[in-house]
Amino acid sequence: MKRLQNRIAESRRTLPIAILYGIGIWLASGMVQHHWWFQFACFFTAVYAMIHLNNINMLIRVYSRMVSVAYIMLGCSAVWLFSSVHASIVQVCTILILLLLFASYQDTKAIGKMYYVFLLISLVSLAEPYFLLFIPIIYLLMGTTVYSMSIRSFLATVLGLITPYWFYMGWQLFTHIKEPSAMLSFLSHFKDMSWSPDYTALTLPQLIYFGLLVVLFVVGAIHFWLTSYMDKIRVRNIYASLNLLTLYSFVMMAIQPQAYEVWIQVLTITVSPIIAHFISLTRTRMSNIFFIVVTAVVLLLTGMNLWM
Repeated sequence: MKRLQNRIAESRRTLPIAILYGIGIWLASGMVQHHWWFQFACFFTAVYAMIHLNNINMLIRVYSRMVSVAYIMLGCSAVWLFSSVHASIVQVCTILILLLLFASYQDTKAIGKMYYVFLLISLVSLAEPYFLLFIPIIYLLMGTTVYSMSIRSFLATVLGLITPYWFYMGWQLFTHIKEPSAMLSFLSHFKDMSWSPDYTALTLPQLIYFGLLVVLFVVGAIHFWLTSYMDKIRVRNIYASLNLLTLYSFVMMAIQPQAYEVWIQVLTITVSPIIAHFISLTRTRMSNIFFIVVTAVVLLLTGMNLWM
């Protein structure tokens, strides 16, 4: 007899219901009144990308849509992020980066994919300079879990990083022909970056949501490492990448809390497959209770954030 968590995880109706739930939360949050159409489009583009990420990488060895469902549920509980254009851009580009990165698995000649990975990082950094801190962990993953690092792929990443700034400088020079110094105006974004942790910038709902992600990651990661021998090597390495990226984001969150919007979006994306793996593949009484409790907490947190 299947437990509640397994019936939900393996049902074909779970994802459509979750999508309707997500639309309902966006409407209840005031999307129409505040004209958050761009942010709404970004969120559901990210949901579609998460579905694609799960499908092409076969992240769960049974039929389950829990990767994208977990992302919808978690993403909708962080209602305060709905209004942020920067956060919306970060979430879409982060998933696209992961799609390209995992598509280059064991392919040291995937210079095109690596170029676009770092092109996206560079593009996002024009609006959100803290996103450049994404670079070290991507290089680490390329060398240790994705196995796509080579001289050619490294040079492609450098070219990808340079390209947006090169065009931006050219555009600034064209539009400010009498002020050549304007071509370096983007540097002011980096000068404004604060390197001193400012924990006073965090609100109670933000801390609760962060704590929820920490709990979900710990439970999901422990389960994965205990049962990873049942997954294919490629899937193991993808989850290893997600675990490393999550840990790195936790560290960044600790030392750069003022960049909360950036790292909480990354964490939501990386934690979703990890906890989805746990929900879909465990069948014990304790895991079922944990699933019910987590679902209740997520719904209560969503309701609290909507009310506030």
